[in-house]
Amino acid sequence: MAANERLEDGTVPIFLRARFGERTPEAQRDWMRFLWETEDRYWQTIYRYLKDELKVKALVIGTIVGCSTPNMMAKLDCVDTHAYWQHPMFPSRPWDPEDWIVPNRTMVNERGGTLPGLALRRVLGKPHSVTEYNHPAPNTYCSEAFLLLAAYAALQDWDAIYAFSYSHRRDGWDLRRIPNFFDIDQHPTKMVTLIPAAAMFVRGDVKPAKQQVVVKLTKEQEVDLLRRSWAWLLVHAGHVGVPNEAALVHRVAIATDGKRVPPTALKPEQVKIDGNRFVSDTGELIWDLTEKGRGVVIVNAQNSKAVIGFAGGKRFELSSVVIEPGQTMQDGWCAITVTAMEGNLPTRPLLRILRPIRLLITATGYAENTDMGWKEVPGYPPKSSCGRNWGKPPSLVEGISASITLPLPAKRVQAWALDERGQRKSQIPVTADPSGNAVIRISPQWQTLWYEVEAK
Repeated sequence: MAANERLEDGTVPIFLRARFGERTPEAQRDWMRFLWETEDRYWQTIYRYLKDELKVKALVIGTIVGCSTPNMMAKLDCVDTHAYWQHPMFPSRPWDPEDWIVPNRTMVNERGGTLPGLALRRVLGKPHSVTEYNHPAPNTYCSEAFLLLAAYAALQDWDAIYAFSYSHRRDGWDLRRIPNFFDIDQHPTKMVTLIPAAAMFVRGDVKPAKQQVVVKLTKEQEVDLLRRSWAWLLVHAGHVGVPNEAALVHRVAIATDGKRVPPTALKPEQVKIDGNRFVSDTGELIWDLTEKGRGVVIVNAQNSKAVIGFAGGKRFELSSVVIEPGQTMQDGWCAITVTAMEGNLPTRPLLRILRPIRLLITATGYAENTDMGWKEVPGYPPKSSCGRNWGKPPSLVEGISASITLPLPAKRVQAWALDERGQRKSQIPVTADPSGNAVIRISPQWQTLWYEVEAK
């Protein structure tokens, strides 16, 4: 403290952020501890009011970890997080509908993108939710959003994930065009991928990781770390040694005050991160960055298969299912899923069908509105803004070409292109490979994003 500052006289001023570095580390910690305890007292007061006086039975969440700290939020019923890949930026005025940028980049080229940040905020022994998530439009790689979230939320064994948002509108329920950054109700590729995403997460097709990395984080550690943090990125497991990529391989959690690190848990230094190919410890998820700028994420669970990213011209053997995407409008980028809707995908080729098997195939890629008014933004990829000119209906979507080989006898399989309501529109040919397995060839000619396959 300065000579003219005395606690007894109440003459210690507020620590202004611009002059925070002038204070000693001890004074900084004292100030942060004061702020921490003041905020904690608020959360606990309102929590006790809700629970004890109003008798609220629902789970009570404070705010997201990132805007508060793990130790504070751990005292409530559920720990929450949010994330957006390439959130809109506003160079001049907040939320200016004309002057904004949504960088048109795909997340598959990043080492987990938004997902490790969510995992690094999980508190051991507490329900974990993601109540806001999206890859805002008009990003032309949007169809990766909920597939990637669902796959890795299932690996992390989180409790709830939400798309933000279905719609903000009170009318215009049939716009037939992408309306804005966040609403998904009129976004064709986001809506169609919700079904395979739900199968991965809600149905539990993707298994939780076998091992978890747990790191201790006490209140006093938080107080110290807060000296060098800022809003939205206060304190998480990454600040105490857990590498981001650990979340692509194992579960991740923070042991807050009063929580014991399980004896079977991995320590951060035990996590081996080598190279650019990250395989989950279940073997079901692979985030492959071995080819620079052409990332691919693979889901290989028994009843959910997916290839997401720059897959064009490659062959993916996912146990008994083979997916071979063709070239696309975005240099081979696509998101193809195969999901068992009835029965199970066999793990080896079947000679005969004992029970009916019904599959959903989704194939998504580029999407935009008719006459979208794209603007070039210096320093950013093409199609990173359209100002107020979001175009008109209908939305235009890319038809994806691919060959999909299934472990089912071709003579017992039928396939259909589906219409916008998910009803059978037109039957498509099913051929046989040299072993008699069914081969489905999807293409733009079918004018659809999804297909039904039935074997009986």
